[in-house]
Amino acid sequence: MHVIALAVEPSVGAAYRAELPMRALGDAGHRAEFHVWDQRTEPPPFEYLRQADVVHMWRLFRAPARQLARALRDAGVAVVFDNDDDMTRVPKGSPAYKEMKAAKDQVAAELSAMLRLCHLVTTTSGELAARLRRFGGDTRVVENYVETGFVRERHGGGDGVTLGWIAAAEHRGDLKELRLRRTLEALLEQQPHVSLVSVGVDVGVQSDRYTHVHNVPFPQLPDTIARFDLALAPIADVSFNRVRSNVKIKEYAAGGVPWLASAIGPYRGLGEEQGGRLVAAHEWAEALTDLVTDAQGRGALAQRAAAWGRTQTAAANVNEWEAVFAEAARRAGRSVSVPSSGRGGAPSTPAPVGGNGGARSRAIVPRPIAAPDAAAPRAEGADAKPRRGLFRRRSSR
Repeated sequence: MHVIALAVEPSVGAAYRAELPMRALGDAGHRAEFHVWDQRTEPPPFEYLRQADVVHMWRLFRAPARQLARALRDAGVAVVFDNDDDMTRVPKGSPAYKEMKAAKDQVAAELSAMLRLCHLVTTTSGELAARLRRFGGDTRVVENYVETGFVRERHGGGDGVTLGWIAAAEHRGDLKELRLRRTLEALLEQQPHVSLVSVGVDVGVQSDRYTHVHNVPFPQLPDTIARFDLALAPIADVSFNRVRSNVKIKEYAAGGVPWLASAIGPYRGLGEEQGGRLVAAHEWAEALTDLVTDAQGRGALAQRAAAWGRTQTAAANVNEWEAVFAEAARRAGRSVSVPSSGRGGAPSTPAPVGGNGGARSRAIVPRPIAAPDAAAPRAEGADAKPRRGLFRRRSSR
């Protein structure tokens, strides 16, 4: 197949939903390309795009994107739209809350119009797929999977216990809602062998054993995670969070790090077999104390996390994207072939609505994860050549 992916901006979301799938498809023998198009500049030339079997569009739903999607359909090219967040329910803690709240009805109308133009829609969870179906999209679930470079040996395991939390700006609301600052401060006071590292959001804990890292360049993120002894994925029980991706704990697990995550939305159904435990909103203090004082328990979870994490790479699950794009191409009247070499252990068919579903490795590296006050990167236009911008390759250590 020939698949071209377009993304509205360079971001971690674009990495997981557009560029990384294209890299995996390319490694599997397909012709796959990635471009950034901000919808304010000209897209890649139409004569170039129409050569593809499928054009995959991440978060592109404004009028220019709909015009392009309609023209591609008319030219017999399959169009797949992807969205990995519910943009009509942005939480109050997010920097985009005021802007998206004011434009909620417009976003909903434009999103619905785009979904109805596409042959298929992809997203990360069953509940979000159901919401998109109500907007008119024929939706398939393809979870986020990590790049192979995240899989590595953990560097932790000393006398102390390092807690880690990787959290972007929108998690400020989770921090407040779950009252985690007080919980974490009390933990550090009661457990002198415990230290805390947050990347992105400043937890605000008053302790000389707390470190806030403003950002970590993405090439260094797997190494940062691998130094944690226990990693956190807390989210408040609000509508936006219930349809999040579960990729955060996949990142942790790929580094062999046990985790604690909120028992809602994307993390339901996961647990000790995947290297972690689920935590109710009022039980964070108890869950943290249990694991920071149980080295044997953490070790057992770490082994399970590493085993599961190795199965959660994009390369091992590329057949899910292949199945979606092949189905869309057939709907557009195109004849495509998909290798049936039995790669990985993932199902060959992506989940419908309601599902949730070598010696040298490389890392795909988007921009750093920034603290809440960091300026958002400005989207760039794209030319007709495949864009490498967001990512670069490197060998794992």
